[in-house]
Amino acid sequence: MVSNQEIRNDMDKVQAQLKEALESMIQQFGKKLKDEERKEIQKEFEEINDLLERLKTGLIFVALFGKTSVGKSAITNSLINDDVAEVGVEHDKTTKITAYKKEPWNIVDVPGIMGEECNEKLAIEEAKKAHGHIFAIDGEPYGDEIELFDLVHNNSPDIPKIVFVNKWDQIQNNRPKKEQETIRSRISEKMGKFVKSPEDIVYGSAMLFDPERDEMVRQKLPQLLDRLYDSAGTLGAVMNILDPAKRAADLSNDMNARIFQFRAKLARRVISIFGTVAAMTIVVPFATFFGYPALLTAMVLTVSKIMGKEVTKDNAAKIMWACLKVIGVNGTAGLVGFFVVDIASTALVPVGGAGFAVGALAALGGVGFYAYRQTVTLGEITLEYIRNDFSWAGKNEKEVLERCKHGVKEHYVKFKTV
Repeated sequence: MVSNQEIRNDMDKVQAQLKEALESMIQQFGKKLKDEERKEIQKEFEEINDLLERLKTGLIFVALFGKTSVGKSAITNSLINDDVAEVGVEHDKTTKITAYKKEPWNIVDVPGIMGEECNEKLAIEEAKKAHGHIFAIDGEPYGDEIELFDLVHNNSPDIPKIVFVNKWDQIQNNRPKKEQETIRSRISEKMGKFVKSPEDIVYGSAMLFDPERDEMVRQKLPQLLDRLYDSAGTLGAVMNILDPAKRAADLSNDMNARIFQFRAKLARRVISIFGTVAAMTIVVPFATFFGYPALLTAMVLTVSKIMGKEVTKDNAAKIMWACLKVIGVNGTAGLVGFFVVDIASTALVPVGGAGFAVGALAALGGVGFYAYRQTVTLGEITLEYIRNDFSWAGKNEKEVLERCKHGVKEHYVKFKTV
């Protein structure tokens, strides 16, 4: 099991490496970037950095919202798997914001009191701090409940939300199936706007009556936990990395795989910029004899830094040639052939993708597009090489090339000829 201190140390290293790579890229190519391109990359960096900061706490922040007596304290106890919150039949059991911490959880129970400005302000503040929200109801929601959920959602629309319908056993045991389906339909109609998927509306009971013990007994909520893990965005990422249910056989490997994904996302944005620079600067194939190898070496060096690999400039050049060999380029002269194939297109129309300077690429015609495509293909091959610790992991070069061509289609600017 990886300790919180080890996680914090790893996150510190990743943050430092990403920052260094970003500064290096901006310094080398900042003048070639438009303001909106620079801002987009900066935003991407900040989002990843924010996630890493949250991971360093070692805690998963979940804010619970719902009316009084809906059972938020019982839900808290079920998630934490301990009786940390007081539960009872009285109304207004929770009258102030209360945080329950039991590593790696930090669950905040927000009172379901509307109509007071101070309470609403506190609810908004807690909502913005959380990795995810649970909207708790115990049947079809009305009035103040919807008002509370609207307030939270409108002030933090991007934070993942799950609706948990508590005390569902009472409806199942006391209502005909036809009425149960009607209630489900009305819940879906009213609460669907808060979630990304109908599966994010979960039904269960945090406590059940045990006649033998003559008391209410805390229940596990596996269906709610499953949705927390599967949640899109920050919540799911944090939960899977910190893994409170110890589901991963090896947390370190799981964390490393996810950090690779974060780094690769930033690296692909940088690769796309190098591709655009190549398209802009290489007007004729013979220019490859002079500037193109240096450009590719700089790309490999930058991508290696982003991916957390310390390489020298000389090593970056060797990596570049090893990756170019997969494409079929075996020497400097072979770079001429890098461009003389498939460059006779009369026009190119962008049809989507995540690259930069699309209009300029289209204006350059076949040569510009080919330069872009070959550069980002090399970038994808470099990522594959790094992923496998500077090897091809037993795959032949043809397999590697086909895999990377698929990655190019998925992650970069796409064009069609006309």
